[in-house]
Amino acid sequence: MAIAVRGRCQATGGGGVGDAFLDLGGAFLSQSSTLSNGVLTAAGQLRYTAPQYAFTLNGIAARTPNDLYSGQGVASAARYAPPSQRLRWELGATASAFGLSNAAPSLGWQLLAREHLAGALGGVFVGAAGGAVVQSNDTRRVLNAHTGGYLFLDPLGRDELSAALAYTDAGLRPDTGLLIRYGDAIGYWSHRDGPVELLVGGGLRAISISRSQYQSWGSASVVLWFAPGAALVLAGGRALQDVSRGVPTTRYLSAAIRLGRSSAAPAIVTRAARDGPEVDGGRIEVNVGSDSLRIVTVRLRSAKSVELMADFTDWEPVSMSQAPNGDWTLERSIPPGTHRVAIRADGGAWVVPPNLPRVSDEFGGVVGLLIVP
Repeated sequence: MAIAVRGRCQATGGGGVGDAFLDLGGAFLSQSSTLSNGVLTAAGQLRYTAPQYAFTLNGIAARTPNDLYSGQGVASAARYAPPSQRLRWELGATASAFGLSNAAPSLGWQLLAREHLAGALGGVFVGAAGGAVVQSNDTRRVLNAHTGGYLFLDPLGRDELSAALAYTDAGLRPDTGLLIRYGDAIGYWSHRDGPVELLVGGGLRAISISRSQYQSWGSASVVLWFAPGAALVLAGGRALQDVSRGVPTTRYLSAAIRLGRSSAAPAIVTRAARDGPEVDGGRIEVNVGSDSLRIVTVRLRSAKSVELMADFTDWEPVSMSQAPNGDWTLERSIPPGTHRVAIRADGGAWVVPPNLPRVSDEFGGVVGLLIVP
């Protein structure tokens, strides 16, 4: 079962984010005795994410000079709890297909349930998934349980560490009659800064703890955006067998040109858009109050009500009080540093105050980065 250990679920506001790109290039690929040499590759992805749902369609195809091929495609959808909740459930479904020359295609599907607990600089999750894979008229059920977490190494989210533990039970192997059961330990480091995206990962699989049968894997990729909508993608590593999709162990070294739009490029932090109520309103300020208290002020004098949610409210909406001059204020003990925040007026959409830089997450949400002295 493939587990996305880098996915995170945060309380955010704003609309959805769409991605669409195509990678064209070449690779040295070792997937089986059928396909093991230089190949031409084409890969693509369509994705739309919003605070409460996400849809993704991606695929890759490889072809050798002697007309052998390998190809796979995955379609997935997910539904999340409202972003105002700190504990957020996730329900998802995935369908996949894999084909290889001189072999019957593999078809798979999975259903997933997961619970997320997110904070200002990290979060944890726990979940389970179940499904089946069909190959050569043989159908096997695949069950999986997993847990993990992530940690931002800086307030802007440019560096992230993530890790997960997973256990997979794929039933009996048809050719040997042996049980397919194994545990995985997985870790990633990702870095995004301007036009550069780095991802380094690795893991260990225990096939039989009693007999000390282990397999390891590692991978690395870099995306260099050299123009709007165009990037150079370099990747290499080893991926272990994915029984939920019928994909064998693969070694690869690839280079490609990426064309299209990605929400991660060229930077994850941008100037705030004026998308809130009142184009010139909604500015937010923080002043020092008595003792360790801070006074948060939002300038939205025409609003009838203003709410704020942030990491320092545990992502719970908090009603602000209107001052005699018409501004909205909130007095609270807030530690110094960078915090993530969103506001809404008169029960409308959650938005970023127009004077704050904004950061997008993988779920299509957008929050502002507020510096507290």
